[in-house]
Amino acid sequence: MKKLLVCLLAILLALSVACTRDENMEAVDINDTEETLMLRFCFPGGVPSLTVAKLMKENPVIDENIAIEYEFQSTPDLLASKVLKGEADIAIVPSNLAAQLYNKDIPYKLAGTSVWGTLYLVGIEDIDNIESLKGSEITSFGKNLTPDLVFKYVLSQNGIDVDKDISVNYLSAASEVGPQFIGGKTNLAVLSEPQTTNILMKKVDAKILLDFNEEWSKITGNEYGYPQASLIIKADLIDNYRDFLDKFLNLYEENLKWIMENPQLAGQYMEELELGMNKDIVVNGIGRMNIYPFRIDDSIEYYQKYYEVLLNFAPDVIGGQIPDEEFYLER
Repeated sequence: MKKLLVCLLAILLALSVACTRDENMEAVDINDTEETLMLRFCFPGGVPSLTVAKLMKENPVIDENIAIEYEFQSTPDLLASKVLKGEADIAIVPSNLAAQLYNKDIPYKLAGTSVWGTLYLVGIEDIDNIESLKGSEITSFGKNLTPDLVFKYVLSQNGIDVDKDISVNYLSAASEVGPQFIGGKTNLAVLSEPQTTNILMKKVDAKILLDFNEEWSKITGNEYGYPQASLIIKADLIDNYRDFLDKFLNLYEENLKWIMENPQLAGQYMEELELGMNKDIVVNGIGRMNIYPFRIDDSIEYYQKYYEVLLNFAPDVIGGQIPDEEFYLER
């Protein structure tokens, strides 16, 4: 009997301790601050990384209970994987990929333009006009990817059939074009920023012959050119944390203006964070990097025109159709 009483007392004591622990845990849950929500902001290299450098370096607090983890994606495939799996809460992606996601019912909305067109034709001799390129041999990259489609569209609207009137030597990566040009293996090269500035700094007789964003603007009447890279946000994040996101988007837009006014410090941040662009390139190339304006409100028709061109050339690059207006984040 004594043993039974001892066992019963032990059980009662254990239950008492457990209840006290539960009450204490409940008290902590009630009185403690909310657990910090960590958001993942994924972005690629090149000019898009420049638009994030200040935020990543200074990491400003927008909300005490919400933090942002900035994740540099070293390859386009890694970035695409993050958004296709829904692992990125916020991301900067090629604008055609943003459309693909929407057309695949992957719930992101387009919040604004991070980078407008940064594609250039670089050469060592002047040309009188675009038509004078007929008969030329041009080195480019990414056949039938979006930069190539922009290149083909601009030339086609100026009387050049890319398949008949010129010869294009396609390399697999943009990074391969510069060395070919510097090495004298080609006199005409299609380059994007920051590679363009890098080449201009290394080859003193090189010059920009065509600014494809400017030519796009002339053809379409779109003031800012074509939207090369866009900032997208998860739809459920917009639904549940709208106040925070409005503050974040305002901060991101202010950050773009700051970069334009402070290229030296922006370049320093890029170097310190090892985001693939040195200070001299930022300082010398900032005028060609086209990182402003950001707001989507006045740009929807520019996107629709861009998507219309891509759809006519290669429907699959945007997912087969032009996104409707639900795709764009209202602000």
